[in-house]
Amino acid sequence: MSARRHLVLIIEPASRQLNIFSQFTLPRLGSFLLAGLANRNPNWTGKVFVEGREWFNLDRWISRHGQPDVVCISTITPTANRSYQIADACRSKGIPVAMGGPHVTFMPEEALNHAELVVRGEGEMTFQALLDLWSDGTIKATDPRHAAVPNLSWRDDAGAVHHNPLGAKVEDLDTLPVPDFSLADGTADCVIGGKRTVVVQTSRGCPFDCSFCSVTAMFGKKLRHRSTTSVIAELEKYNTPNHVVFFCDDNFAANKTKARELVEAMLRRGFRFHWSTQVRTDVARDPELLDLMKKSGAHTLFIGFESINPISLKEMKKAQQLDEMRAAIERIHRAGIHIHGMFVFGFESDDTRTAEETVRFIKEMKLTSAHLLILTPLPGTELHKKLTAQGRIVSHDWDLYDALHVVFRPGTFTPCELQYAQVNGHAKLYSLPQVLKKMVTGRFLSASLSLYAWQINRRWQKDNAEYLAWLKSSEQKTGD
Repeated sequence: MSARRHLVLIIEPASRQLNIFSQFTLPRLGSFLLAGLANRNPNWTGKVFVEGREWFNLDRWISRHGQPDVVCISTITPTANRSYQIADACRSKGIPVAMGGPHVTFMPEEALNHAELVVRGEGEMTFQALLDLWSDGTIKATDPRHAAVPNLSWRDDAGAVHHNPLGAKVEDLDTLPVPDFSLADGTADCVIGGKRTVVVQTSRGCPFDCSFCSVTAMFGKKLRHRSTTSVIAELEKYNTPNHVVFFCDDNFAANKTKARELVEAMLRRGFRFHWSTQVRTDVARDPELLDLMKKSGAHTLFIGFESINPISLKEMKKAQQLDEMRAAIERIHRAGIHIHGMFVFGFESDDTRTAEETVRFIKEMKLTSAHLLILTPLPGTELHKKLTAQGRIVSHDWDLYDALHVVFRPGTFTPCELQYAQVNGHAKLYSLPQVLKKMVTGRFLSASLSLYAWQINRRWQKDNAEYLAWLKSSEQKTGD
């Protein structure tokens, strides 16, 4: 009789705060890559749970699948508190916990209060080393053999914390498993209007170094790409009109040669799905690429414009100008592709006029949809280091680090002004008269998105009534 395969459960917690994407469960891929590595190992079985429509319940999960030998939890900053809550519940049942992801990469000692092990940076090489070490099942977290595992943070028997050196990143992304979303038992499924959205990654890394973004610190500036052959083979699984593909690259067209190669291969294959992705405005410098993207099924481009304030763009190291943004929008629209724009309020020279001009810009440029965000000092970013050194961070409640709450003292805004610039900006963009105007002018997709955003904005204000009242009262006390 063969030995029992050990069970690892990888959990992706959700934010406890309402946001525009709360109704759409689009999982991050790291959990599925790790589960795929576990399933390649003869001693392990990997399963995934993605919080979204359903909160994770440990007892219920155990009743369905059995008790896992180890639980791994993927964290980003706005899900850190929920991650710690789940970790504590698992440990109370004697289940060892390993944590990874951007938040704990930069806050490993905090995470070690809730987990036996913390993986910093990219997790695949570390996870593979742990699986090999645990060939007969997990070992004591303080075992000195953990010292040989790259990227690992752990405590020894004396309670001393060890941060092992960072190892090499995965250079050949084709060696990683193709994500199998069935491992999540339906918790990762995102179906909208009868169409299922799936997430595909073609590259890692970002050559830019925006001051508020932790991507470069996490994955490096060097771009690493999967082969076009590998990506096309994965896309074959979704070749129906009932699928929508979201390429989750930080910048799909950072390498335009690779992007062109992929969309031309997609065109030759004649895929029947539509797709969306994230890009910078510089994609519009190649109109031919835009046309190829549209012909291959591109539906919406998510673009981080970040600001229309030239001083703020320089401050954040965005390396783009307002004229370039306008030209890019016009060219993308001419190609017949929708745009979801993302803008951030709260840089040092931003004020209420910046917010008002941003709303006018979005309306003038007829973006299909837009998201107004609040500058957030995520651990690991240059911004976090700067504001920490200046003593300007006023909250370390990670639930509020979702780019929808003010957690620092701004330069020109008051905290209350900054918060309401975002809230009122959404109210102006997504009002019922705006919905009607878009319907009358034939912008039906934009109208439906506006109606949804109007509902979310109202719910957010209701859910955050206590927080908004606290923000006002604390400002009044400060003023006194």
